[in-house]
Amino acid sequence: MTLESEAITIDVAAGEPAEPQATAGARAWAAFERQLVRLGDRLNPILVKETRQALKSRQFVVTFALLLLCGWFWSIGGVAMIGPEIQYSASGPSMFYGYYLILSFPLLVIVPFGAFRSLAAEQEERTYEMLSITTLGPRQIVAGKLGSAALQMIVYLSAISPCLAFTYMLRGIDFPTILMVLCYTVLASLGLSVIGLFLGTLTSEKHLQVILTVIVVIGLLLALWAGCALAFAILDYSMFEFNDIYFWLGNAAFLTGYASYFALVFYAAAAQLTFASDNRSTRLRMIMLAQHVLCVGWMSWVFVTERGLWEIVIVTMMMLGIHWYVMGAMMIGESPELSERVRRQLPQSFLGRVFLTWFNPGPGTGYVFALAGLTGTLALALPVAIAHGVFPQWARNSRLGSGGVSKALAFGVLGMAYVTIFLGVGLLLIRLARKLSRVGILSSLLIQAMLLTIACAVPAVIQMTSPTLRNAGYTLLHITNPFWTLLHVAARRALPVDAPVLLILVPAAALLVFVLNLPGVARELNRVRIAKPERVAEEDAQLAPVPIQPARTSPWDD
Repeated sequence: MTLESEAITIDVAAGEPAEPQATAGARAWAAFERQLVRLGDRLNPILVKETRQALKSRQFVVTFALLLLCGWFWSIGGVAMIGPEIQYSASGPSMFYGYYLILSFPLLVIVPFGAFRSLAAEQEERTYEMLSITTLGPRQIVAGKLGSAALQMIVYLSAISPCLAFTYMLRGIDFPTILMVLCYTVLASLGLSVIGLFLGTLTSEKHLQVILTVIVVIGLLLALWAGCALAFAILDYSMFEFNDIYFWLGNAAFLTGYASYFALVFYAAAAQLTFASDNRSTRLRMIMLAQHVLCVGWMSWVFVTERGLWEIVIVTMMMLGIHWYVMGAMMIGESPELSERVRRQLPQSFLGRVFLTWFNPGPGTGYVFALAGLTGTLALALPVAIAHGVFPQWARNSRLGSGGVSKALAFGVLGMAYVTIFLGVGLLLIRLARKLSRVGILSSLLIQAMLLTIACAVPAVIQMTSPTLRNAGYTLLHITNPFWTLLHVAARRALPVDAPVLLILVPAAALLVFVLNLPGVARELNRVRIAKPERVAEEDAQLAPVPIQPARTSPWDD
């Protein structure tokens, strides 16, 4: 053995590289890898775990392979079908729509369903308890699973993006349209994914998970159909007016609403995963109130811009009525019991109890909170009526004519009364059902669906089986049907003849249901703040940050 080989052997045994000197490029690449490792250590562990599992799964491999094969076949088949005309014809939209159909299935079905199953499987297999004992919070768990879904979307987009860029070269479609369609498809995929995560947290019982799986699959297929139909309409009718300022304002209004509901569903999913003694409602109700303010702000701008169309007032009442009805249906499914942890955070001042009590958890406070939102919606008609008095020319712009004020008020009163009735009856049924078994948000939603079905189906069956009422149209028999009744009031140019009867009977029934729910609401209002136990106060004092005392720099400092 030579001296040179002995030196190299000694260097290898000492743990140093056999090469005498590493190149500058190798050193730079090693430093870059170390930075990537540090960045990976700082990432959400759930994101890393879910991404590894998803990218290694057979479902992802099959979906990605089919995506590439379908894109390849459409590239060849689409060009072959167009033929020699591809050199001068505007064939970009048809090729783009084919690629969009290929891309929309994984984005609108596969990714959201995978997000739903990732959290539903944690509930079914009882593996979430292992995550709950770690230092990860509920929001980190939901954000990690949502981030994994976003990364899968990026992978699918990277496979089809070159094909979409190819359609721009075929003429007939501009780059802003391609970008807008893709952006809204990605937003739809993210929204469906966070909804799937929320639905995956609703229950851990397998039979209910089966029902939820069927509902999610049907809903995702409907979303796929709606997305493809909307994309076809956009490409066929050129619905994007990029030079119109109102187009961008409409997009801004939509994006603010999307962001608010995305945040609401995200925090609702995190609230479902937190421990039972935590406050799950206050943050969600603050977001609901912010959504109300956003809707009122945007619709007020539209009302002023359109010179006082009363139809906008009715549309606003309809949107906020649906919003508060759905939110109320979930809030009345909350547990009526407050943990000591939450009771230690209750407001104790007079103003705090008056204005902040409705943000506390509880079905009774949730019921009143939803009705307060509806009352605020109905109160919008008052300043609008004053505006019509100041600007009488606005009444001539409305299709409702001068009777728009009375129609909007009647529509708002009946809508609020119906929501009060259905939420109140549902709350009474939930209080009775809680004496027998546990009732949650999912059960509350099912009860509301049952009540709406009975209220609409029973009068329809009676009318269809009656030979005298079969062709009578709307009658007072359908007073329990909120949809037909509100349409009956709003669709006519003047108030119908039976409007006074409706405005007496429906609000009277709503008042009766509200009075029946008052004892339960009063019990929740009587709760007051309790003091911290000594042990909890000592632990909080130990965990509180110690204030840093300023160092003395001279003998004259205090």
